[in-house]
Amino acid sequence: MLCPPARSATNTLPAPINHATTIDLQTTEFPPYSSESLPGQGIASIIVRAAFAHENMAAHIIFRPWQRSLQNFNTNIAPGTGHRPDAIFPVYDDTQNKRRFLLSRAIVRSAVGFVYYRGAKFDWQTLDDLTDLTIGTVRGYTTREDFDQYVQQEKLHVVETHDDATLLRLLSAGRVDVAVMDQQVMRHILDTNQDFDQNRRWFYFHPTILENKTLHVGFHRTPEGKMLRDAFDHGLRALQCPDDNCPAQYIPNANLNTQ
Repeated sequence: MLCPPARSATNTLPAPINHATTIDLQTTEFPPYSSESLPGQGIASIIVRAAFAHENMAAHIIFRPWQRSLQNFNTNIAPGTGHRPDAIFPVYDDTQNKRRFLLSRAIVRSAVGFVYYRGAKFDWQTLDDLTDLTIGTVRGYTTREDFDQYVQQEKLHVVETHDDATLLRLLSAGRVDVAVMDQQVMRHILDTNQDFDQNRRWFYFHPTILENKTLHVGFHRTPEGKMLRDAFDHGLRALQCPDDNCPAQYIPNANLNTQ
């Protein structure tokens, strides 16, 4: 049974509880933030565990495809039982997710923008500059609100894939003109995926970004969910992360091509 953290009578912040509690979380393959193949299961997973540990809570993390995690989160069974997690991560801070979840403080900050391939004469300043292009995106991921509106209004031509590595393959094959991608995700794929050993330097991240994004843990919009969110945020503050960007010390300076 889920035991909510106790609150101090003199402090609005939750105090660490005095007995161990296990929190069930679900995440997806989204390296370098979360991945079963990375040390500590990725930088976001490391921070999530550390913040909960400060509150005497153990984070039990299960990996699922993102759409399945969302479905599990929204089932009607009680959190922490069956396949319904107490929380999921990493969740972008946007209008849709603010309605869907109680969001934690930011655990990651990163730029989301456009990747293009060698030889492409790509430049943009406004969304209207993109209307003649074929744009690759990952299914289920949200971007800037006006970008999503342009897609819904069919002002932009979008091709969806299941993952970011596939986007880069489509880009190198000329099947899309540009790809929407998190800058750190792009860097990780190009640095670690052998499929790009011969051409990793031919991908460019455009300096005009689409959006500076923050990633969060998403909790249920219930009293229990709020207690867990508050406890997590308390633990996150205790880590004393610079500028609310806990993984900064885990991410070396990016060696990305820009022009």
